[in-house]
Amino acid sequence: MATSSATPSAPDAEAIPLRDQLPVYAAGMFSNGAVQLAAVIVPLWMLTIDPSPLMVGIALGARQVLPVLLSIHGGALMDRMGIRRVMIWFSILGVVTPILFPVFPFFFAVLILQMLGGISAAMGWIGTQAQIGAIMKGSPTYAGRVTFFNRFGTLAGPPATGLAWDLGGPWGGFGFLTFWGVALLIACLAMPKAKTGDAGGGTAESADTSWRDVLPRVGDYVSAFKLMAIPAIAFVVSVTLLRHSSNGMLTSFYVVWLELQGYSGTLIGGLISISSILGGIGSLTAGRLAKMFTAYRVLIFSVCCAILCLTVTPLLGSVVLLAAASMLRGGFMGVSQPLLISIMAQSAGDSQGKAVGLRTTVNRLAILIVPVIMGAVAEVMGIAASFYIVGALLISLMLFVGWRSRNAFPKAD
Repeated sequence: MATSSATPSAPDAEAIPLRDQLPVYAAGMFSNGAVQLAAVIVPLWMLTIDPSPLMVGIALGARQVLPVLLSIHGGALMDRMGIRRVMIWFSILGVVTPILFPVFPFFFAVLILQMLGGISAAMGWIGTQAQIGAIMKGSPTYAGRVTFFNRFGTLAGPPATGLAWDLGGPWGGFGFLTFWGVALLIACLAMPKAKTGDAGGGTAESADTSWRDVLPRVGDYVSAFKLMAIPAIAFVVSVTLLRHSSNGMLTSFYVVWLELQGYSGTLIGGLISISSILGGIGSLTAGRLAKMFTAYRVLIFSVCCAILCLTVTPLLGSVVLLAAASMLRGGFMGVSQPLLISIMAQSAGDSQGKAVGLRTTVNRLAILIVPVIMGAVAEVMGIAASFYIVGALLISLMLFVGWRSRNAFPKAD
């Protein structure tokens, strides 16, 4: 399942002006990084309003509701109305919503603001991926640079958010998230306007827009989900769901558990961001590992190990052990990501855009469901037990998916 390291038709790195490249890199960093920032600060905020574990799970999962419902539609909307234009609209939400959290310290307000913040970040990341095709002609060189710059956001953002919380409380923490949103908006405004005929066709900004253009279309969803009839894509979607379920654990009760153990917001942010260190190394080794063991086997092993690294969190009684587990998880997640993208790209044919929307929908669905499940388990059996039970369930499902999908990858048998 290894992929070629170069694309003959891809343009050279110098073919596109740096002034057009940098806004795309920045948009990827600030949109993708916003997920990690929210993963630090929103759980800390929830603890200040004294909710039950189930309420915590529901509130943290709420961030994924709109991305689950609208990711496919968002991709189609960018095709019809222009990527940059749609990104600007949604990035404005990323500026406004964070600072409203301390203004409205109520559970219902958290649900609404979480949903708005979630769709803002999701559309920013979807748009960044679409711009790689529209502006950068799908070059793997530029795609690699986007991934590289994303590491800066996931490394620096969470500790900075935790520090802002420690120094300024909720206003400091959410104020930093607002600053992050402003940076994303500036990046979107700085992007060049795609022209009709660019790769990812139909991305030119349309002057005339009606409400009918904005509304979701059933046909977009139907054609996207029809891709699941391809066995390899069904495998990728299933693995993606389980892989990102571990992110659901990370962005919910992982932070709650650490805070209850007395760790500061700065340290919690550091423990989350440190996973990016081995993540980059894992991504670089994915191709070689796939050649040695097949992508099918590497994916099953790496995803199971990534889930296990979070499952054992309550057993890790020191910062050193927690940091080691976080770094290992980042490495395993780094190995699996390019393999999933590669298999999907090889199998989707002319439906690459819909495949991205489908994968994003599944990603967000996992992060929506898992916090609620963990909250329900924690309500009855305690937070520590929720890690063990949910983690064991996810690993069991991953092994089952691997067994059922073995015929989709004959070389692995």
